[in-house]
Amino acid sequence: MQRLKYNALTAELEILFRIQNFSKGLPVKRSLALLALLLAAVLGFPAYPVNAQPAHKRIGVAFYSQTIPLYVDMRAGMIAEAAKRGVDLEFQYSGPDAQQQANQIANFVTKKVDLILCSPFDKNALINAYKAARAAGVPIMSVANDIADQSNEEAFVGTDWSRFGRMEMTAVVKAIKGSGFVYGWHQGALQVLAKNPNVKVVADLNGPLTIEAGLNEANNILTAHPDVKALVANSDELAQGAAQALKEHGIKPGTVFVAGWDGYPQTVTMIKNNAGIDYTIANGGFSWGALAVDTAADFLAGKKLKQKMVFKTLYEVTHENVNSLTDAQLK
Repeated sequence: MQRLKYNALTAELEILFRIQNFSKGLPVKRSLALLALLLAAVLGFPAYPVNAQPAHKRIGVAFYSQTIPLYVDMRAGMIAEAAKRGVDLEFQYSGPDAQQQANQIANFVTKKVDLILCSPFDKNALINAYKAARAAGVPIMSVANDIADQSNEEAFVGTDWSRFGRMEMTAVVKAIKGSGFVYGWHQGALQVLAKNPNVKVVADLNGPLTIEAGLNEANNILTAHPDVKALVANSDELAQGAAQALKEHGIKPGTVFVAGWDGYPQTVTMIKNNAGIDYTIANGGFSWGALAVDTAADFLAGKKLKQKMVFKTLYEVTHENVNSLTDAQLK
């Protein structure tokens, strides 16, 4: 044993002696660098700094739209939070194609990302893709939209969409004093309508969430039901289209209560200026995206999630409070 130690020490001293001779005439910095590398090889400690940072965790984000304002804002919030938390993001967009989105999830698995954040286009069609990702050891969380079987995800970062309907229809019923015809939709709103039998829905919302669709739908309703008291939409784009239809029909703002949700800046401005929209719910896409990345980063750091359903705070925007809400609450 002593002989082995002696031989090892002799070898180290011999290397140091050779380094000394070899480095003569070399710049001091180069000599020291060479010495450090050779010592590392002999003594067995790493040649890189002790405080070197590990590689960033990688998160794949599977969205189906890069044009819907909510997802544009969510992406910005995700990127900002990722920079704070030291994680890397890769975005992929499937469009309104559940199979393409399933393929993208599989692609993220092949790339061996550390976690996937997905906003499912179809809550049923992606269940198998979720199962396959988790079976491969890649955790997956849903954002904004959830899948039908929540046992196949680590968490859902979003909201109960029926809550929007309840909040929105409650504001409508209050505005029209509990009686009248409305044009709206059913998710969550039926719970409120069941308690207010004098409020009648004369038409349901069907079609894309665009200003053009809102304009066309509202024009049809106003023609068939000129006595309608409220136009209730499940997006700010539809609400903006409804407001435009009312203007074209010569109906002054405030005559028909117009409600939407999303809390887009232009909608908030219309509420503030009494320009045809009376109510919206601020989704806060930026903060929503930041919350998703924050939740994912905590999970990857080994922190136990307090709850599987991670809900974000919602803010109602009305004529009464629009001037008191802060940018942080609306963002």
